[in-house]
Amino acid sequence: MFDEFLRNCQPEDEITPSKERVEKNISAVMSLIKTKDAEENDMTKRKVRLKPLIIAAVIAIFSGVLLLSVSAAIQVSTVNFFMGGKELDGEYYDYVDSKGIRHISFNAVLPLDEHNFAIIYDIDAPMGENVRVITDETDPEFMDKLRQYKKAVMGDSDMGGGTANISDFGITLKDSELLTYTLKTPNSSFGGTRGGNFMHTELSRGKPSGFNEEYTYDYENRTKTFKETFYYYVGKE
Repeated sequence: MFDEFLRNCQPEDEITPSKERVEKNISAVMSLIKTKDAEENDMTKRKVRLKPLIIAAVIAIFSGVLLLSVSAAIQVSTVNFFMGGKELDGEYYDYVDSKGIRHISFNAVLPLDEHNFAIIYDIDAPMGENVRVITDETDPEFMDKLRQYKKAVMGDSDMGGGTANISDFGITLKDSELLTYTLKTPNSSFGGTRGGNFMHTELSRGKPSGFNEEYTYDYENRTKTFKETFYYYVGKE
């Protein structure tokens, strides 16, 4: 556009500059334009590059502070257990948040076709001993008691409606213990929680509490990721 303008531009005295002069003028003007554009683009790029760096720095600082505040209180341990003829590892997490609510969770990668197991949490036991995973391989007697309890609750037809106390079948739990369990057959599914008196003290009455269980399936590798979490109020320090 500027090339054409300069070539067609005529001075008022009608003295026409030489072709060489016009070409030099064109080159000079285009050089100035390119230099100006380059400077503006460079400044824009610097601003664009600078913003992500500032944001990243703020995030890093904030994340570091958050990590320090959480990791100072969080407790993590590895839980070893046998299932499906293999020794497996699970992870246990335990921490109290700023609202005074204690969060406890356990997760592990399990064989896809394993459906019968129980877990006992003992909040008073030392780390490394406060989670016990029970299977038919590790404690068949305990699992048999659970099946007897299931039969009493579900009835012979597995339709439910029966009443029973788990303690009637030789399964006794301390106030500091919580039992979670799952039993499955081709025709029925039975599971739940028992115990957990520590979640229902005078201190925790009227405060948030709950339990959650979830599975994520990996059919290609024939595994599933199991995770369960419970929480209850213990008070602020």
